Amino acid sequence: MSTDDAGAENQNSDAPKEDAKADAPAEDKTVEIGKSGDAVAAAPTPAAPKSEPKQAADTSAKGAAQPVPRNGGKDRGALVPIVAAFVAGVLLVAAVTAVVVFYRQASNRGDELDAHEAATAAACEYGKLISTYDPQTIDEYLKKVDAASAGDWKDQFAKLGQDLKGVVIDAKATSSTYDMQCGFQSGDTEHANVLVVIGQTTTNVNIAAANKPPSKVELVVVAGLKKVGDKWLVDKFDLPILKQMGN
Repeated sequence: MSTDDAGAENQNSDAPKEDAKADAPAEDKTVEIGKSGDAVAAAPTPAAPKSEPKQAADTSAKGAAQPVPRNGGKDRGALVPIVAAFVAGVLLVAAVTAVVVFYRQASNRGDELDAHEAATAAACEYGKLISTYDPQTIDEYLKKVDAASAGDWKDQFAKLGQDLKGVVIDAKATSSTYDMQCGFQSGDTEHANVLVVIGQTTTNVNIAAANKPPSKVELVVVAGLKKVGDKWLVDKFDLPILKQMGN
């Protein structure tokens, strides 16, 4: 037998073996279940779903519940102390302003009250001054009244004063006060109107000759005052006796 014939024979001998393997029945994959020994085909086990890692799932859930702010919230966090400082600054300025306004109002109110008291005291002093005279001190009296007067009233009294001097000397007239009431009516720190009630006692030669007691009268006068320097001067004083002398 030649070499080629031997090779062909060998190939022919191998071919049935491969066909035999192909024709062999598939491997029995049945298993016995229970006592009866019946063979039942095993159901294929479904593949378990792949679970995400726990950390990734938690991150996903948090991301869905809390959306990430723009720029990661860094800008908003940085603005918090700035806004707080601004608000604190505004509140501080408002508080300081309120204190200053209150202080100014209180100060102005205090200045006005002081001015009212000073003007009222000056009006009372003037009422006592102008209602107290006698023949011996008439010149000094005129000088004091003139120094405490201002404006048109000052000019008016300068003219009436000479007439008053003659009457006082001729009639030996005297005058004094037994009561003085003054009340602030209106005004500010520069001007004031004060109501003056003068209890005046007067006498003269005729009263003395008749052995009559001195007469007592009450005069109601509205005194107008204005602030000149640090003094309150009277620029209006409607004294009835002076009006009668002027007429």
